[in-house]
Amino acid sequence: ELSPSMENIIENALKKMEPAVLAATLGTCANKSNKKRQLDDDDGDGDGSGNIPSANKIRKPNEDVNLYSGWKVPSNKYEIPTISTSITPELFYKEYVSKRRPVVLRGSLEDLAHLQKWTNQYLKESIKGKVMVEKRAESKASFGRGNEIPMSFTKFIDLIESGDDMHYLTTQDVQADEDGRPDLMASFMKCLKNDFPLRPKIVGNLVPQNINIWMGNNKEGASSGLHHDYHDNLYCVLRGKKRFRLFSPGDAEKMSTRGKLVKVHANGRINYEGEVTTAYGADLQSDAAADASRAKDEAENRLLAAELAVKEGRDGAEEELEEAERMLEEAMDALIDIEMENDDRDEIDGDDEDDDDDEEKDVALFGGQNEGINIRTDSGDDDDHVNGDISPAENDNDDTENLCGRILVDKTVKNPDNFSLVPHHILDNEEEIRSKYPKLMEAKVSFCEIEAGEILYLPASWFHEVTSFGGHLAFNYWFHPPDAHDDFDNPYTTNFWSNDFK
Repeated sequence: ELSPSMENIIENALKKMEPAVLAATLGTCANKSNKKRQLDDDDGDGDGSGNIPSANKIRKPNEDVNLYSGWKVPSNKYEIPTISTSITPELFYKEYVSKRRPVVLRGSLEDLAHLQKWTNQYLKESIKGKVMVEKRAESKASFGRGNEIPMSFTKFIDLIESGDDMHYLTTQDVQADEDGRPDLMASFMKCLKNDFPLRPKIVGNLVPQNINIWMGNNKEGASSGLHHDYHDNLYCVLRGKKRFRLFSPGDAEKMSTRGKLVKVHANGRINYEGEVTTAYGADLQSDAAADASRAKDEAENRLLAAELAVKEGRDGAEEELEEAERMLEEAMDALIDIEMENDDRDEIDGDDEDDDDDEEKDVALFGGQNEGINIRTDSGDDDDHVNGDISPAENDNDDTENLCGRILVDKTVKNPDNFSLVPHHILDNEEEIRSKYPKLMEAKVSFCEIEAGEILYLPASWFHEVTSFGGHLAFNYWFHPPDAHDDFDNPYTTNFWSNDFK
């Protein structure tokens, strides 16, 4: 049962949503949006389409795009150091995670010991169902272009064992729940969930975002292409060898990315036009909504305590009640404002006519669309994901599981913003780089080779080109990038991801 004070606050909030008040409020929001579009057009950046522009389109003339303050490569062709896995989680965080410094770990981690039993036979017996496998057009081409085909995992292993080097198992579709929250791993990975923890001890209190397997067979070495990821990476090589070419986020402007760079946060998290996030990777609207919801909960608790104090006749209780009522009213107003902003944005974009777009918006709130993630609401064919030279016999899509309309978050898209335009095959040709991509020559490059049994820690948004050799298998975690300086217990400046992980 609601208290009288809380009933009054809720009644006042509902009044603001009465038709006349709501229309007036939305009118104000629309006017603000129109003015914002006009500003964009005046600056020559607006497209006149009526779409709400990116918040970063209207940028102050002298505003610095790259705010990265982490560790940078000290000298060109620097070799990334190797340390022992015996390092404590606290020291690992202090020396590497908080400083945004890549490092190679040598030795076994106790909570990842079960990964050593991942033979092909064990994987075939454990994993049932289908996976999405990337196929390249020819042996000299790089992967990472988004050309995917579905096939059974057993068939994929058979191809690898036959010496095939045209297919590569990489990031997979994950399902999202009814709130738009993506799963931590794809369905086939859940078949192996008893073999690894959701969060290994070495990373302390970082919050996991995704867990994957990478598998292929490359006799002469296959390149991933130069790109960056959006999350901290703990990359465990189980078979084969990987060579990493690395560039710091501090050199992001020199990487010739496909997307238009608008901001590099202090912790390295990169934002492109239309993909603005917080430093720890949360969508700005969802972050604001989480803050408002948290403020509402705190105000409600404070109000209940104040009402009890008034009832008991405590000194200063009336003043505390007034303050608690004010706080709750402000929190309710903030929640209503955020909802109205979302509705206004949907109206202008035309999204209010498509139920699927509501699902896409929910996924975006949890770090989906902001990272070049494509969203599907069924398991049907998607021509954008299948290379034209794939034969019907090779494509197992006809009997792919029907996921009953559950939304899929597909992390493999064509030509994503976070990939460099620099072709992988010229990265060692300084003359050609100097001629075609002169800015890249100004960046300091570092290298490391990861053998089976070794682990690479790579902070978010470090550019890397990976060359894989032999029959290779890797397992990795992605973690939301921390933004709190040297705070092992609380690596994020808010509880946004920590609360979500609970």
